[in-house]
Amino acid sequence: MRLLFSVLLLTNILSSPALGANPFQMYEKVIWIDQLKQVGAAYEWGRKLVDFAVLTGDDETTTEPGVYLVRVKKARYYSRRYQTPMPFSIFFNYDGKKAIHEGEVPPPREKRGLATHGCVHVQRPLIEWLYNWTEAGRTAVLITGWRTQD
Repeated sequence: MRLLFSVLLLTNILSSPALGANPFQMYEKVIWIDQLKQVGAAYEWGRKLVDFAVLTGDDETTTEPGVYLVRVKKARYYSRRYQTPMPFSIFFNYDGKKAIHEGEVPPPREKRGLATHGCVHVQRPLIEWLYNWTEAGRTAVLITGWRTQD
């Protein structure tokens, strides 16, 4: 059921008249996070530059699918709420304090039962590259699918 919902959501996102076009046509740079596969990729002008493993939220602490625009970048962000540093934060939902940032991404077998609080974890050195490559106000973040089981 969630897979069907994810496909319908992606179809609606990419064909939405509010967007005018899909994110790959609207933005030079796109970060695509696939929650079903727990992977991400960076695209420039529709060409994949790099892919990487991610850890996202789960059904209790969701990472909401959608199309976002990078709003703010903070290299040395510290979360007062969770009392932890979140280096290389790329905020795609600044109001909700949701970001792609440095964090542990265990291998698939060890990932079961682990989740973020809605952010997207990416390990070094890829998060550093992604942080430097991303442009606030000009890079789209496309999050698809819902994380169900690993």
